[in-house]
Amino acid sequence: MRIARFFLAASLAVVISAAPAHAGKTSFGIKAGISTTNAYNVAEGWDDAIDWKTGLTGGVLINYAFNECFSLQPELLYTQKGFGSALLEDIIDLTVSLDYFELPVLAKYTFSPGKKFRPALFAGPSFAYCSSSTLTVSALILSADIDFSSLTHVTDFGLILGGGFDYSLENGTIVFDARFEWGMTNVIMSGDFEINGDTHTIDEDDFKNYGLSITLGYIF
Repeated sequence: MRIARFFLAASLAVVISAAPAHAGKTSFGIKAGISTTNAYNVAEGWDDAIDWKTGLTGGVLINYAFNECFSLQPELLYTQKGFGSALLEDIIDLTVSLDYFELPVLAKYTFSPGKKFRPALFAGPSFAYCSSSTLTVSALILSADIDFSSLTHVTDFGLILGGGFDYSLENGTIVFDARFEWGMTNVIMSGDFEINGDTHTIDEDDFKNYGLSITLGYIF
């Protein structure tokens, strides 16, 4: 709980520092969409077994425009991440589900100022807090969920690169974006776990998040 409060306080501090009252324009918005994620730097022998996982993402944003083209956009998002895996010749399916509260801080450049349709590019860091970690083990018609938090790092750090467009309406702006996020820190800590009597080992330097997300939003 203390970590969650600290994360919320840090996000508010970034938002406030990104939006000084003496210059530019500050806008508020909401967004939602889907994410598809995977893991890289996996343990030897797992390379062909790792698969993509689809989830939801959404939250709020603040856009502070320095001028008609350049702006700073902090966001506070809830994002479902993770990855799948098949073991024992596809007899057993594993799915790691990771739920994050994310704080991307993006530098955004918007083209075609003054137009209704304005393409945009953005990039920046993202800080994340893992609120839930679950390992789902499935074999034939049987399935079980295991709390995986003891082998999951609480925080994550990544880099974001993406693009999209803004479309102005009479009372607001529709915002579409597609982004790629490359995780830079370990998701899973070292440890052993058993499946069907077989022991599997996860090394500390293994498993980093990466993936794509597509969102549609509205800025008021």
